[in-house]
Amino acid sequence: MPQRRVAPGVMGVVALLACLGASPTESQSQSGMSQLTSLGTPALRAELFDSIIEMTRRREAWSPFKESGMAYDPLSEMQAVRDAVVNAETEEELYYALTLLSNARRDSHLYLTPVADGLTGPRLPEAHAPIQVRPDYSDMAAPGFFVSGVDRTALAESGLSGADRVAIGDVIVSVNGRAIPDFVETFRAWTRHSALQGLYWRLARDIPIRAPATAPWMYRETLDLELEDAAGRRFRASLPYLAPDAVSLELGEAELYPGFSVVMERFNFNVLRPDDGRPIVLLQWLDFEYELIQDIVDLMEYAESEDILEHMMVIDVTASSGGSRGAYAIQRLVDKPFRTTFGNLRISDAAVEMVEAWATEPDRDVPEIFGLNESRSWLHEWARTNAREDIEAGLEYTRDTPFKLAHLPQEAEDGILHPAEVHFSGPIAVIGGPNGGSHLDQFVSMFADNDLAFTIGMPTGGYSNTWEAEEIVYFPGTDQPVVQFMWNIGHTVRPNGEILEGNAVQPEVYVPLTRENFRTYHRDLLDAALRRLARPVS
Repeated sequence: MPQRRVAPGVMGVVALLACLGASPTESQSQSGMSQLTSLGTPALRAELFDSIIEMTRRREAWSPFKESGMAYDPLSEMQAVRDAVVNAETEEELYYALTLLSNARRDSHLYLTPVADGLTGPRLPEAHAPIQVRPDYSDMAAPGFFVSGVDRTALAESGLSGADRVAIGDVIVSVNGRAIPDFVETFRAWTRHSALQGLYWRLARDIPIRAPATAPWMYRETLDLELEDAAGRRFRASLPYLAPDAVSLELGEAELYPGFSVVMERFNFNVLRPDDGRPIVLLQWLDFEYELIQDIVDLMEYAESEDILEHMMVIDVTASSGGSRGAYAIQRLVDKPFRTTFGNLRISDAAVEMVEAWATEPDRDVPEIFGLNESRSWLHEWARTNAREDIEAGLEYTRDTPFKLAHLPQEAEDGILHPAEVHFSGPIAVIGGPNGGSHLDQFVSMFADNDLAFTIGMPTGGYSNTWEAEEIVYFPGTDQPVVQFMWNIGHTVRPNGEILEGNAVQPEVYVPLTRENFRTYHRDLLDAALRRLARPVS
C-alpha cells in the first residue's frame, strides 16, 4: 500500500526502490474523504495496522539475542494489539493503541511523534509523586521495588492518607491496586525497553511519575501504594502528583564516593580524586554529547599538568546516557589498540532512501579531529560504493563496517583504533548499571570485548542500533496523516562480533542493586574495583 514518506534526505532512485518491491507512488485521496479525521474509520484503522505490520516486517533489524533472552516474538506481540487499534473510539485511544503497537517490539529507541494534522498526542504534562523508587534485583524472576528517596516536606504537607509514613527503604507491595507481578506485566507494555534489567529500572523510575507516554487512564488522581516498612508492617499511602521541579528528594544513598572530591566538572563527566592522595582517577560518566570533544581535551590537559596519566582509573557509568564519540574518548583513556564497534543496515525501502541521501549529501566543511571523521566523507563514500553494491546484489543486510564510518573508513576491515599520542596508561575498571544504554552500551563493550578494563556492577541498558528510520504514516489511500512511526533498521555489532541490541556486556563481577545494599552501593563497587586494580599482575 502506498505510503507518503518523510525521508532523511532525497528520495532513493526508482530502480533501487523497484528492486525491493517498494512503490514510489504518492498517496492519493479517496473520494468522499474530505471530512476524514486522524481517527479514521474502523476499516481505515485496520488497513493502517496492516501497513505498519508490513513495513515492520520488511524493515526491522531483528535481534535474536533480545528475542531469545526475553522469550517473545515481536510480530506476534504487535498482532495482539490489532483490536485496540481497530476498535479505538477516540483520537486519544488510537494514539495510545499505536504506542502499544510500537512498544510491542521491545526497543528502547522507538517511539511515536505527533505530526501536524495528525493525532494530537499526550495532553497531560508530566507529574511526579514526592518519592524515588529503585528495583530490587535480588531475583530477576520476581522483581521487587522499594523507596530509595523521599521529599519529607511534600509528603507531610500533602495531607493525604498514610503519606507521612512513607520512608526510605519501604518495600512497595502494590501500585494503584495492582500487586507487583500484575503491575510489572501491565506496565511492561507501556515501557520502552530492550532488556529485563533496563525494564525493571524504568518501571521503578516511573512508579512515581505520571508519564505522558502512558495513557492517562492508567493513572489515578493520586499515586496509591501499599508498602511494607522496616518492621514488616504493611500500610497504605496516597501520594500527590506535583510538578517535577517542585519535588526535592532526600536520597538513601546520600554520598556516592566518600573520601573523593570533584576536581573537574564537565558536561559529559566529572573527574574526582581521593582526598588521601592515592594514585586514582575516578570518572563519573554522564553523557556522550558533542561537548565530549572539548571535555576530553580539558581532561588530558589536566592529567598532563597533574602528572596522573599513569594512575589507575575507575569509570562509573551508572548515571550516564548515550550519544556518540565514545571511541574518541577511549583512544585517550587506554594505552593499547582496540577494535571498535561495527554496524550494518537491513536493506529495505527505508534503508535505500538513507543510502541515497548520504550518497548525494556534500561533505561538511568542518575540520577533521584525530579519530573523528566530522565531514562524514567516509560515510558518503561508503554510500556511493559498498552500500550501493550490497543493495544491487540483493543482500539482506549491508556488510558490516566500522560504526557509522565515524572513526574509520570502510577499508579498515579490522576496525582497529590506536591510542592518541597523549593517553592514560594505568589499569581501568568500569562500573556499569542499567540506567542508560545506546552509545553507552557500545562504550562499555569496547572496554570489555577488547579486555581493556575490569567490569563490575550490572549490565548497561542493552539497546543499540546503527540507525532508525522515521516516517509519517497515513491512512492508506488517503492524504490524512496519523503519526510518525519509527523502525530500527540496522544492527550495532560488538567488537566480539555479536549483535548488541538486547545483549549488553555482562560484567565480570555481577553485583545487583538490592534493598539491602542500595545505601552504600556505589562506594562498595568503587572499593571492590580498586581492590581488583591494585592486585599484582601475575
